[in-house]
Order: sequence, then structure tokens, then C-alpha cells
Amino acid sequence: MGKRVIEIKAKNGTVYLYEDESYWDREKGYSTHKRTCIGKKGADGEVIYNTYYRNREKMHQLAAEAKKPNEVSNTTFVGETMILDKVTRDTGVSRVLTESFGENDARKIIALSYYQICRGKALSNAEDWLEQRGLGNMGLSSQRVSELLERLKQDKVNTFFQLWAGEHAEKGSQLFDLTSVSTYGKRNPYAEYGYNRDRENLEQINLALLTSCGSGLPMWYQVLPGSMSDKVILNQVLSMMKKMEVPRFTFVGDRGFYSDYNLELLSREGYKFTIPVPSNVAWQKKLIAEHRDTLVRPGNLIEQNGSIMYGKTIYKTTPAHGRTWYHLYFDPARKDKIIASFMQKLRALKDELEADKLVESHRTMYERYFIVKETPVRGRSVNYNDEAIQEFINSDSCYWVLISTSAKTAVQALEQYRERNGVELYFDDEKNLLDLRRLKNHSEQTIKGKIFVTFISLIILARLRKMVGQIDKKKRKHWSEQDMLRKVETYARVHFEGKYKNVYSTPTAAQRLVFDLLEIPYTFKGKERTSGREL
Repeated sequence: MGKRVIEIKAKNGTVYLYEDESYWDREKGYSTHKRTCIGKKGADGEVIYNTYYRNREKMHQLAAEAKKPNEVSNTTFVGETMILDKVTRDTGVSRVLTESFGENDARKIIALSYYQICRGKALSNAEDWLEQRGLGNMGLSSQRVSELLERLKQDKVNTFFQLWAGEHAEKGSQLFDLTSVSTYGKRNPYAEYGYNRDRENLEQINLALLTSCGSGLPMWYQVLPGSMSDKVILNQVLSMMKKMEVPRFTFVGDRGFYSDYNLELLSREGYKFTIPVPSNVAWQKKLIAEHRDTLVRPGNLIEQNGSIMYGKTIYKTTPAHGRTWYHLYFDPARKDKIIASFMQKLRALKDELEADKLVESHRTMYERYFIVKETPVRGRSVNYNDEAIQEFINSDSCYWVLISTSAKTAVQALEQYRERNGVELYFDDEKNLLDLRRLKNHSEQTIKGKIFVTFISLIILARLRKMVGQIDKKKRKHWSEQDMLRKVETYARVHFEGKYKNVYSTPTAAQRLVFDLLEIPYTFKGKERTSGREL
């Protein structure tokens, strides 16, 4: 709706300049603002632009120059593709795509994946961005993108899955999860009402995702009807794994997949599993009651990533699953936080009761945790119900159980399950890349093609995230993988007509740091360097 520059004075007296852009938020239903700092004012009132603004203006200038006709040079922004090309080579995904779809379409899928990762916008808008990155020769206009998505048929996708899983799904643990993606689409037969994990009153499709614990790379996904139950989904998944001849693995899932039926199905089909037990399962409550008094002991201490937890293993043999380990855990830090938050809440509720400013949604807590008396002389008397409060403190919250036919120790089982955090990040990435958690009104095949391109984006993004995560946070200034891509987007290559040698823009200190950390060769002061050293 509009963009303007405003001044905001900080407490220390410095005047900062912000680009203030007003826009209409369709989801919230009202106009809001987005502010971006572009610099500040100096002592004598002169404008001092920050690095973000200078780099952005430089990029716009180079882009404009690159479009001028009859120019003797051609400018290409290569910073982002230098990083993504290295990551893509490391994964080997290009070769598998070429075997499955042919070289021409494989290159286009990779190019659109790059655009998704760097911009996260509709694929139909990719053409200009790709042209500025030297990928414009693919002719990926809006119409050509739609035609490509239509060509990504399920048979070719299944060929890709079989080759990809055969290379990367080594015998071991595979993480499985399920999410729903809301859709306004009316022509997608998979769109149905069901349990919506985003709590939106929209039709949805379900996405099942399998990820390797070893490499951390997404292995396989499937689009499923939105109303399909977890029981039916697991049957479908195991059937597909068998058809693709994927070796048996340890199935690591969430509480939603815990049921006698599912566990027996996994065991019967030859799969091991590690799954958390829902808190409402009766035998889990009994197990916690039997062992909680001996759980907090030095021998049960687990230290991982700076956190402390207690874990104890109870071994049993069951007719349905054979050798089975029940791993009981207690998280003391989380328990302390829950109790502290609960006490703060009770203090606030007591104030409400004493001031007679009741909130209807708090009524249950008033009745359970307080004793209120009205007397003619002293008026209202509000006291805590110590017995009910102690019952809350002694509850089973922060105690939980993992059941496993694979992990023999509490540490092994916990490591397997914590890998699931990565899967949840992938789902967040996938939903954001799929047009801000919405699938628009496209045909079934177009949506399927778009989801496949997004899956390739996830593979590349997962590998990049792992590379960045292995670098010490202080060395990379706590930059994420997306931060690094943004830092290098203005690094450019200039090709002059009739000249054999390209000229590169002078990399900023931030760009040199990113390239050095990721061990990517670049040109600085006319010489090629890698990791800060001349080649």
C-alpha cells in the first residue's frame, strides 16, 4: 500500500531511519506495518546508511545495468548459487534427478528449488530472479513452470524415491512424521476435512515424510487424503517401503502413532520402533509410580547439549514385539519451569479473587486451588488450597516413557527421538515454501509437482543446515543458513564481451567470512581464495 522513510529517536539520543511499509494482512483482516532499519543520522544530521541498505542498493544498480541493451558487459549475482551448488553436489541429488527425469528437467527442478530456498515465493514469479543468477536460459516463465509441474508424474517421482532411498536410507533409524497443509483448492481430490494440525477450518491434504537419522536428509514423502487416519497411513507407508525395496529400519514416530495395532503391525512387518507413550495410557502411569522414587540417581543422569535429564531402562519380553525396552525419563529443568509458572499464575488468580475481578475462563482454577470464604465482618477471605497445589507439584508432568524394540539404553532411545526435532523443522520449511501455509486452487498434478520441487528444496536446505550447524556459533556470529544466503546475495560476476576473464565484485567482510566458513572458493583482489588462503 505504500513505503516511506521515518525517523525514530532511541533512548541514547541516536536518530534511526526506518523504511515503513504499510500493507494489508489478508489473514488478520487489517492494515499493518513492516519496518526495516536502513541507517541513522550522524552528529551533524548527515544520513549514514547501514550495510543492509548499501548492499541492497548496489544489487538493484547492478540488476538495472544488466538489463540495459547493447551493454558490453553482463552482470550475474552468483553468491547464493555458489553456496547452493556446493550443497547440491554434496547431496548427489542432481544425478538422481537426471536419472529419473532427464537432464533438462532435472536442471529446471534444481533451479526452482534454489528460488524457493532463497525467496520462498510462488514458483510462477521465479523467472526474473533466475535470470539475474545466470539461470535465465531455462525459459522458466509462469506458463513453462506450470508445464514442468504437470510433467512431474508420479511414476517418475517413484523412480526418484527408489533410487534416492536406495543410496541414502541405510539400514538404521528412519524418522517418520505427518503434517497437514491447508488448501483453498477445489479441484484436488486429496483435499478433505480432518484433524488440522494448524487448527484452521479449511480442507487439507496430509503429508507423510520419512527422514534418515544418519544423513539427516529427507528420504521420501507421500501426499495422502486429509481425512485419512494414522492407522491407515502407517499401512500405506509400510506398503510403499516394501514396493520400493527399502531395507527394514527402526521406525521413530510421535505419540500419535502409538497404538497396539500400529506397534503390532510394525513388529509383524519386521520393523523395529521407538515411540513415546501417550500420558493417558494406564500402564505408563503405573510404571512411573513404581520407579519415580529411584529415578533421580547419579547413575541415571543424562547430559546432552548442556541439558540434564534422568533416564532409566526397564527390560521386558513381550509376545507381540519380542525384546522390548521401556525407557523412563524425568526432565527436572522443565518441571521447575512449569512449577514456577504455575505459582506465578496462582498469585495472579489470588489478586483477581481478592479484588472480585473474576475471569470466567479461570473459574475452574479458582475452584480447585483456592478456598474462598465470605464473612459479614471481615468480608472476603482468600486462601490457597495447599493440598491441591501439592497434588499438582507431585503430578507426573515431565515424566514420560519411550517404548523401543531397537534402543537398549535410555541414552540411545533419547538420541533417536530427539532427531525428530529436525523433521519438525522440515515441516515448517515445507509449509512456508508452499505459499505461506496455503495451497491455492490448482489442479491435482500441479500441486503434486509443486510439492515434489519443495521436497528437493528440503533436501538441499537440510544439508546446508547441517553444514552450518557444524560450525561453532561464535565463529559464524550466530548466523543461520538463511542469514548466510542473504549476506552473499550481492556478490556478483561481471562478464565483458570479447574478454576471456570474468571480473568479480569485491566481497564484503561478511561475504568473505561466509565463503571461508563453508570452504567455498571466491575471488578477492583479483586472486582466487578459499578459507582465507590464496589458491
